[in-house]
Amino acid sequence: ATHVAGPGAFAHLPIGSKHAFRNNGTATARMIISVFPAGLEKMFFETGVAMEPGATSAPPPSKEEIERLLAVAPRYGVTIDVPHH
Repeated sequence: ATHVAGPGAFAHLPIGSKHAFRNNGTATARMIISVFPAGLEKMFFETGVAMEPGATSAPPPSKEEIERLLAVAPRYGVTIDVPHH
């Protein structure tokens, strides 16, 4: 199912839910992601890339960053289905 979340929306995803997200709009979108129980945030710290000072948006991930996430995710119990075009 597809859900459209506008400004101020809240979405709850049970543990193990298959999901994806994208910004279909023209304005910058911001998300706050809360993970419970704690632990999954370590995957993001391990694979994430810091933004340049003063940057207001992140560039798309590089091939190397995607490969690193795909390699690390299983250690955190995460399965990533790569979209096929």
